Amino acid sequence: MSVEGLPAGMATQDRDDDGRFSEKIRDQDVLKAFDAETTDDDPYLTVGEVADALAEHWDVEVTDEAVRARLERMRDDETVDRRQFGPGVAYRALVAPRLAADVTEAVEATGGELADGETTSHDDLWERLDE
Repeated sequence: MSVEGLPAGMATQDRDDDGRFSEKIRDQDVLKAFDAETTDDDPYLTVGEVADALAEHWDVEVTDEAVRARLERMRDDETVDRRQFGPGVAYRALVAPRLAADVTEAVEATGGELADGETTSHDDLWERLDE
């Protein structure tokens, strides 16, 4: 299917069941980009860095403007913070991404193991391997 006026191969944005445009990125996608790319020492990302992380890690191609709009909505929701760096702007996540359902289930399934002494530390495992 080709869309008149768009270059060949350029994707158009999908519509949901109600005919509204669906969003290419979600808050979760942006938070995962922060999780993958930031450190405690350097928690800020620029709009371009978020877009690059989405493309690199999850094959999500999105414009800087779409990322900027999403980050500003997230700032309004107080899930990210914005900081001026000279002439530029960078953002910092204030919350972590949600765990995937299967990870949450696995964590909950092991809930009492640590308290009950049913787990082994990494140090103990390495000692056993050295024996």
